[in-house]
Amino acid sequence: MREKSPIISLFVLSILVGLIWRMEVEYHGWAGLTWVAYFHLAIPTGFCLFLTWANFFVKLDLKKRILINSISLIYGLIIYYVLETSLYYNFASGPLGFLLVMEIPEWKLNLIRFSLLLIIPFIPLGAFLILKLFRLEPNRKFLIISIISIVISIPLSVLMLEISNHKGGHDLIHSIKSGILIPFWVYSVGLLIIGKRTKN
Repeated sequence: MREKSPIISLFVLSILVGLIWRMEVEYHGWAGLTWVAYFHLAIPTGFCLFLTWANFFVKLDLKKRILINSISLIYGLIIYYVLETSLYYNFASGPLGFLLVMEIPEWKLNLIRFSLLLIIPFIPLGAFLILKLFRLEPNRKFLIISIISIVISIPLSVLMLEISNHKGGHDLIHSIKSGILIPFWVYSVGLLIIGKRTKN
């Protein structure tokens, strides 16, 4: 299925990563902000599953393969940290959150909050540049499709929450908490790997 139908294998992977996230949230408890009080093992698990899938579509010697995976892991950690920080200051609530926000200059707070708009397209762009660095010739058309998909997935996920009358509400924070947004993002980045394969 991986070789003959890469889109299907990517779809299955995307759903699986989303389910792992949701299962962890449900395991710890859905109520309130419990889900932000612990590190989600679903993040490294999902990332490693994606790298495993992606490795089947790149032809590199062992040294370069180790290097590209190491760079991808470092990039993933940077994106995670920046994204988590931006989301925290966008949705900070309660007395502690209010105090932290008040201690930061307004210009810096706005910069952190609006950085979310730059981080999202940088997720597929970073993957594109890593592939380019190792001369794997990623397809620029698929980069554009990937960026558009990852941006559109946000309002689409919120709409799905509203239509399904999902518990907790229908907004960006619940699209992440529910795990509905995650398959869209995994699929969007995975399109770059499929595009590279198609071009070659």
